[in-house]
Amino acid sequence: MKKYSKKRGTRISDEEVSKAIEKALNAPKRDVKMRVNTFIDLDIYEALNDEADRTGQKYQTLLNKYLRAAVLKEVSESDIKAIKIALGAK
Repeated sequence: MKKYSKKRGTRISDEEVSKAIEKALNAPKRDVKMRVNTFIDLDIYEALNDEADRTGQKYQTLLNKYLRAAVLKEVSESDIKAIKIALGAK
């Protein structure tokens, strides 16, 4: 049985689906993305967008980076510097 792939606009086989699932299951957790709908304060959204404009990154990427730093305590020196700059610290 073939399934429809929205991304490619074609049908993909069960074998291709199985390979894709296996690849996702074996990927490092940070390489697997999940869609989440949530509400954030307007000022946070605007600050992320402003920083995204300044840095050329997407605001979702910045949000994920800050969440990773806050929740998993994974933060690099450059991330710390960027966070301080974003918060107006010296």
